[in-house]
Amino acid sequence: MNAKPLISVGIPTYNRPKALENVIQNILNQTYINIEIIISDNNSENSDVDLVCEKYKSIDSRIRYFKQQENIGMYDNFKFVLEKANGDYFMWASDDDVFYDNFIE
Repeated sequence: MNAKPLISVGIPTYNRPKALENVIQNILNQTYINIEIIISDNNSENSDVDLVCEKYKSIDSRIRYFKQQENIGMYDNFKFVLEKANGDYFMWASDDDVFYDNFIE
């Protein structure tokens, strides 16, 4: 029996902890569960971003969290999450996106 393909979801983020928490929860609620979530914080000035990422990383092993040591710019942050992906398929999720629960499926 073949395992379902791994889907990588890359979430680049900067300074928006509430929106980030919403999109993380939205991805975790997907009906398709063979996913990894890669979050890259682009050196946010708002420390709540780090708190959100650490919280979800500690409760779901599918989450990988990276905090950039300096702001690498929006495009390089998007590229960073793509380069960290291990999945057969990849999608980006901005920290203000909302998806239906069966979107990845």
